[in-house]
Amino acid sequence: MQSIEKIAIIGAGSLATNLAIALHNSGINILQIANRTLPNAIVLAEKVNATFTDNFTEIDKSADLYIIAVSDTSIYNVLRKINLNGKFIVHTAGTIDMDIIKPFSDNFGVFYPLQTFSKTDVVSFDKIPICIEANSIKNEKLLIQLGEKLSKDIQKINSVQRKVLHVSAVFASNFSSYMYFIAHEILEKNEISFDILKPLILRTAEKVQTHQPEIAITGPARRNDTAVMQSHLNLLNKQKDFKEIYKLISNNIIKHFHQI
Repeated sequence: MQSIEKIAIIGAGSLATNLAIALHNSGINILQIANRTLPNAIVLAEKVNATFTDNFTEIDKSADLYIIAVSDTSIYNVLRKINLNGKFIVHTAGTIDMDIIKPFSDNFGVFYPLQTFSKTDVVSFDKIPICIEANSIKNEKLLIQLGEKLSKDIQKINSVQRKVLHVSAVFASNFSSYMYFIAHEILEKNEISFDILKPLILRTAEKVQTHQPEIAITGPARRNDTAVMQSHLNLLNKQKDFKEIYKLISNNIIKHFHQI
């Protein structure tokens, strides 16, 4: 195999949807979408001109690559069902070792795009880091070539590094999104639109593009302004969970910047 030209995708969720569309738009032939929920498979298959199935034993055996894009906990069960021994199989998970595929095929790897995805907002892969791992130099080269059709940022990341990367991404993306949720809840209870924070959120994201995150940290905890922090805690008396989060994060910032 000189390059990967035909791909079957197992899964039809947010990542599978974005990846299938990006590969299709790059000229890759998406042969088939396999998914346990047939209506979801049909919807995605229609977008990329592929066949579809909800029977994993009926997966097309003529693909050059099989991408398992399902939840981390579902990968092993999918591998047990697909019966693709010898075929080139990769998964897209951040926390699962590449070797989970080893008992099921001699050709395997990981194709992990580091981004948050949704079905309703299909993103461009141009600047998304794609983390590659494979069980052989040949397979690694094939995945790099495939990745370069989508993105300018292809990185070789092993399974241990990928787990570290994933937990750091949870802090940077998932947790920050939950902070936006908290801010929204606090504002809504006081009849203030969340829109007022959007310029601040944008500026904060822009700062870490050019500054170390430590330098970008500001606010009352950074200054160890106990009077302001106590005022905030008083306002949060009726929202105990948010109050505890405020205290925990503020105390960690104080500990970092004002160690005695």
